[in-house]
Amino acid sequence: MRLRVQIRNWQGLFLPLWFTDNANALFGWLWLIVVILFLRTVWRAYRDFRTGEYVGTIAWSYLQITVPEDSPQTPTSMEHAFEVWDGLHKGGDLIEYFFDGYMEAWYSCEIHCTRGRARYIMVVPAAHRTFFEGVIYGQYPTAEIREVEDYTQRYSWRDLHTTLDLYGTEMILSNDDIFPIKTYRSYEDLLAEDDRFIDPHQALVEAYTNVNEDEEFWVQILVRPISGQDIQAWASKGEAEIAKLAGKEEKISVPWYLSLLTALFQLPIDALRAFLEGPLEPVKKKNGGGVDIPKVSVSDTARMDGILHKIDRGAFRVKIRILYLAPYGKLTKPNISRAIGGFKQFNTYNLNGFRPDPGTKTNDPSYILKDVRRKRRKRNILVNYQTRDFWGYTSGYMLSPEELATLYHFPTKYARTPSLERAKAGVGSAPDNVPIPR
Repeated sequence: MRLRVQIRNWQGLFLPLWFTDNANALFGWLWLIVVILFLRTVWRAYRDFRTGEYVGTIAWSYLQITVPEDSPQTPTSMEHAFEVWDGLHKGGDLIEYFFDGYMEAWYSCEIHCTRGRARYIMVVPAAHRTFFEGVIYGQYPTAEIREVEDYTQRYSWRDLHTTLDLYGTEMILSNDDIFPIKTYRSYEDLLAEDDRFIDPHQALVEAYTNVNEDEEFWVQILVRPISGQDIQAWASKGEAEIAKLAGKEEKISVPWYLSLLTALFQLPIDALRAFLEGPLEPVKKKNGGGVDIPKVSVSDTARMDGILHKIDRGAFRVKIRILYLAPYGKLTKPNISRAIGGFKQFNTYNLNGFRPDPGTKTNDPSYILKDVRRKRRKRNILVNYQTRDFWGYTSGYMLSPEELATLYHFPTKYARTPSLERAKAGVGSAPDNVPIPR
């Protein structure tokens, strides 16, 4: 008995008494915790396996779109097209989600740039090809659409560090996605007499096509329509930010007993302060005795207007990748900077902008096992680009149709760069067998 007491006291020096008293019960239930964690891991592995099978069965169509030089359409036409393509969304039932590996459909808007040549390509699910073609013809009646081969399959990750080298990154937002980027409505030359609109794609295409013969730039914008409930939840977050910028304090309900305790503790403090400093003076109200209206800066006003304009238009889940490819040993730092610089024109200091994702850019990391880790990043971003990877319903960030149309729209007549592939003649109208989306 004495020995047991000594052991118990010795344990009490290092472990709480409640632990030593209930150790048998805790370890008795430990097997159940282990089993639950094991089953959870197996379930996640099964779902990932089924999702991989589902995604692997998706057939893709690779559509190259060209428009004539005198095409009168502006990015507004593309904005309307994105709004119609929102009809692609279809929520799955419980069986589809948890057993069939179902994932909501997405599509990819891409620009393939080589020396003196830029092609606009859309990668869409083959089952929805006629839907996408019909919308394009509806907004761009003179456009030409033809199916092409997948330009990314000319390369393999096995070629890296033998015949091929690349810089790649995913672009992320520098601020919360409720804040907008600079859109095409801001691109205007006020001093011009005619054609004041400046197509932001002209600078981007010029930067990405002014390269050597064996260099390429790839731009990929993945778009996933989402449910109305998720859009509403995101818009509510924007409304809360507007209220915060406007100086409206959020009302927090406090239980009555906490209010009573606060008043009881505050009473002696107020009495002591009155004894030392004299009677408490009533708070003076401003604005002639009315409500004290908080002052909002010009910067905050612009932010509120930008948020309200963005959340009013709906949104999509978006992920952006940029790749710069060159023969092994010929990758140049100026072209790496050019890859990022093409998207800086959409940045605003006060609202939002783009920056490289530190977790995916291939010229990082810079320290421990940097060569091995950089090779893995290059392989991953090339494979993810080729497979148009967009796993995870909440992956990416929210952009409005106006922002998407700024980032990706077919060349307008305002873009005079000779690198753009143009349609020599319009096709007139959509084919008779193209269904009308409802």
